[in-house]
Amino acid sequence: MARIVVVGSPYRAGSGRIIAATAAERGHTVRYLGDLGDPARPGDLGELTDAAAVLEGAEAVVLVPGRGDARVHTERATRVLLEQVRRHAPGAHFVLFSSFAVGHGPAHPLNRINDTLLPARVAAERLVRTSGLPYTVVRPTWMTDDPPGSHALTLSQHPYGDGMVARSDMAAAIVAAVEQPAARYTTFSLFNEPGTPVADWAAAFAALRRDEPQEEL
Repeated sequence: MARIVVVGSPYRAGSGRIIAATAAERGHTVRYLGDLGDPARPGDLGELTDAAAVLEGAEAVVLVPGRGDARVHTERATRVLLEQVRRHAPGAHFVLFSSFAVGHGPAHPLNRINDTLLPARVAAERLVRTSGLPYTVVRPTWMTDDPPGSHALTLSQHPYGDGMVARSDMAAAIVAAVEQPAARYTTFSLFNEPGTPVADWAAAFAALRRDEPQEEL
C-alpha cells in the first residue's frame, strides 16, 4: 500500500475528497490537503504548511486544481507543487487531474470561458510531463454522481474523447493509476459506457500508449 497525498481545491472538494476516500478504502495511507495556500496573495501559494512533514515519504501525490484564475490555480499550482514534491518526495508518482477539453483545443466551449484556461491547462500538463517524476495525466469528462461500478469505464487517448463519468469511477481510476505501474507516463480521458465495471486495471492501463518525451520549455 502507498502513502498518498491528495491536494484538492476547496472549490472541487467533492472530487479531491472522493479520491482521498477511495484511496483510504483501498488500504492506502492518505493525507488530504484542502489547498496549497491563499492563491489571492502572491507568494502564499507555494507555502505549504510544513511541506516536508506533509510530503516526506509520499509515494504518490494527486493534484486537483482549483477554479478561478487558471494561471494561478492550475499552471502555477502545478509548478509549485511539483517543486515541493521534487524537494521532499523525489520519485513520487505525480497524478494531475486535468480536463478532457484540453484534447479538443480552442474550439471546445469549455476552453472559451476565458483566454487563459486552455493555455494554463496545456502548460500544467507539460510541466508534469517534463518534471522528471513518474506521472499520470487524467482527463475526466463531464462528471456525474452515479453510484460506483454502475457502468463500464473507457480509458481513451483520442483527442476528442467525450462523455460522462461518475465521480466515484473517476476516483477509482486515479487510485488504480497509482497502484498500477502501467499507468505511468500516460495521458488519457475517461468516460462511462454501458457494460460491466473494469475487472483488470493492469490490462486497461497496459492498452494505453506511453506519452512521447517532451523537452522542457
